[in-house]
Amino acid sequence: MASRSMGQGADKGHRRKPAGRRKRRLKAGKVALFSAVVVLAVLVLSKDTLLTALIPYVDEILYHCLEAEEDPALILAVIQTESRFRAEVVSNVGAVGLMQVMPDTARWVAGQLALEDYAEEKLVERAWNLRIGIAYMRYLKEQFPDNLPVAVAAYNAGPARVRAWLDTGEWDGTQDRVDDIPFRETREYVKKVLRLYKEYSKNIKI
Repeated sequence: MASRSMGQGADKGHRRKPAGRRKRRLKAGKVALFSAVVVLAVLVLSKDTLLTALIPYVDEILYHCLEAEEDPALILAVIQTESRFRAEVVSNVGAVGLMQVMPDTARWVAGQLALEDYAEEKLVERAWNLRIGIAYMRYLKEQFPDNLPVAVAAYNAGPARVRAWLDTGEWDGTQDRVDDIPFRETREYVKKVLRLYKEYSKNIKI
């Protein structure tokens, strides 16, 4: 974001730093703090819980979480479950990148965010993948407020299918009844994401 000038009438001897520059420096400081804390957290967690001793692309992930005001513990849990932090992986069904976003979903999210410069080939880029994937998770959390298990299930199975499970009573949407989810893949997905989210939340102090 371009910094704003103070105008000709301002006291040249006491110029304030542009607001945009101050915000960028504040964000950079927060990201650096997040990075240090996350790396320290990863080192003390068990090998059974996390993929490696250091999280790949942690600075970028935390930066985009900060930009979107999203919980980094949740996004890290989703990324580990979806792609195991492999930035260029494409699934058999066409899901792309760190957050394994489907191209059709990405196109819809980009439209909601009014991202005029979005193109499908950009989804393989980490920055675009994170921006789109985090925005989609925020959307699902808004669609299913105060119910993280349902939002996580919707990220895997789609919101329409999850709503059908809730409407028919196949699943009551609680973590205690996650074994009632009809799809095995989604059952295991929700369990893993919530387990990792708990671990990351205990060890990432923000």
